[in-house]
Amino acid sequence: MKFQAVLFDLDNTLTHREQSINVFSRHLFEVYQADLTITDQAKITEIIHYIDHGGYPILERLTHKSIAASVAQALIEQLEWSTKPSLETLTQFWFEQFAQSAVAMQGALPLLEHLKAENYKLAVVSNGQHASRLNILKKLGFADYFDEIISSEKIGVAKPKAEIFSQSCSLLGVKPSQSLFVGDHPINDFQGAKAAGLQALLLDGFHDNTVESEHKISTLSEILKHLD
Repeated sequence: MKFQAVLFDLDNTLTHREQSINVFSRHLFEVYQADLTITDQAKITEIIHYIDHGGYPILERLTHKSIAASVAQALIEQLEWSTKPSLETLTQFWFEQFAQSAVAMQGALPLLEHLKAENYKLAVVSNGQHASRLNILKKLGFADYFDEIISSEKIGVAKPKAEIFSQSCSLLGVKPSQSLFVGDHPINDFQGAKAAGLQALLLDGFHDNTVESEHKISTLSEILKHLD
């Protein structure tokens, strides 16, 4: 076996963040429709995508430390409300409902089933709050496939720093050289993993990059041909 472990990013790797936001926006509209003058969720979706920026927000667009609170502030200010919710209420709505809106990346479940059946060690390595990482994976039914679920909050260091990758391999009981990392970000995922001694694949289509074509995949199912 070429690799003993496969490690994954979460957003835009195992989940499709844009589609998840679309689902969340629709739910928010349905819950608050009576208090809004808009007739559909399009404006909500537009505001959230602008602030969220694919999970990598532009600093100047943030009004608070978290994406959740910044989104809540923008929704309160930019939508026309008959009765405005509080910042705390809308922020909490994000924390409670965003995970429940998660949409799996195409091919994620059959890939995890195959890798688990082949006895690969599996982990998620994701920047963000640990509870939100876990809630998303549980909602999608993915949590039980993983030997380790690792967040920057839990480890105390974030991608692309080498420590989070090396500690993840240590928790799995494998060497970095025996491990393959898959993610969508050319720096945080691809370069970070490579610098820590792992092999890496970039799930292309979410960020501009100059990664060589032999290290890029366009679908999760393509991972399998890199495991032989």
